Amino acid sequence: MQHVGMQAFEDAMFVRLFRLWVMSREEDRHPIPTMHAEAMKRGYKDQAAAACASLFELVEGHLGRHLVRECCCNPDFSSDEQALVGILHAAPSLKPGRGTREVPHGLPGAISWAASCVRDAMRMKSDPDIEAIRRAASRGDGCAFISPRGGGPIHGV
Repeated sequence: MQHVGMQAFEDAMFVRLFRLWVMSREEDRHPIPTMHAEAMKRGYKDQAAAACASLFELVEGHLGRHLVRECCCNPDFSSDEQALVGILHAAPSLKPGRGTREVPHGLPGAISWAASCVRDAMRMKSDPDIEAIRRAASRGDGCAFISPRGGGPIHGV
């Protein structure tokens, strides 16, 4: 049961870095210094902030829209935050371009690679249960990222 607590902490820290990234963009500041300071406080590898920022940029580029964060103090994750966590959990079990029931479209190679780098930089252990991606994908027809305009799932990630 301790693994579940550690996994929840890791997920929350990853989302914290995401929220710092989005808030920096909203304030027209470079996100890496703030993210790096937070990552260093948590004992992550030196490249953790850059790896996370790369993953976020790749996902946004692939989706063709900005990812949406929840309020910085809210313990709940936005649907995009849930989907990002799901990517982290799914990455070790997916080969680029191949899908599973939970991720029927697979992950593009660059996103899969970036997620694996984030996992390494944040010292995340492999998780055979990808429950986060299952929950995120259950909102639509298999795509964890749902368009905020109500247009349904966005395919390709």
